[in-house]
This record gives sequence, C-alpha cells and structure tokens, in this order.
Amino acid sequence: MMGLLNKMKTAETSAWLTDELSEEERCAAAFIADIAVSIQTKRKVIGLTQKELADKLGVSQAMVSRWENGEENFTAATLAKISSALNIPLCNPLSA
Repeated sequence: MMGLLNKMKTAETSAWLTDELSEEERCAAAFIADIAVSIQTKRKVIGLTQKELADKLGVSQAMVSRWENGEENFTAATLAKISSALNIPLCNPLSA
C-alpha cells in the first residue's frame, strides 16, 4: 500500500490522486505529510531509530512507521508527546 507521503510526492504528476478530495481534505493531507516529514527528519538528525522513538513514547515501531508515512492521524496529545520526545516546539505560548 502506498503511503500518504508517496502519494503527496507524486500528486503533482498524478492529479487523479487528489481529484476527488475537497480543498479541506487536500489541506489536511498536506499538513499530515508535513508533520510526518518533520518527525522522520528530526528523529534521524538526533540519531534515533524508529524502535528507539517508539520505546521512548510507549508505542510500537509500527506506529512510528505509520506516523512517518502519513498513514496515521494525530491527536493533539500525540503531537505533544512526539514534539517533547524529539524536542520540537509544538507551539508558541500566547502573549498577554
């Protein structure tokens, strides 16, 4: 099965992949793909394997793989855990 990242990479040359998606669905898919790339890139930069990140987060290696392939939607809580484990700022504090 082709992961979301691969679909997004080929979407420019294969419009049929996104023809039936609404603008909101395209936006969500692009957002998930961006998150997936960020997770994989940061994990590799800090020298963690998928298994090591999975152990750190208390999930399976398969789950990390699904995150990195854009095959899994993220909850805010999951994103917070991942960002903390990888030392990626999730958001900026609101100013008063």
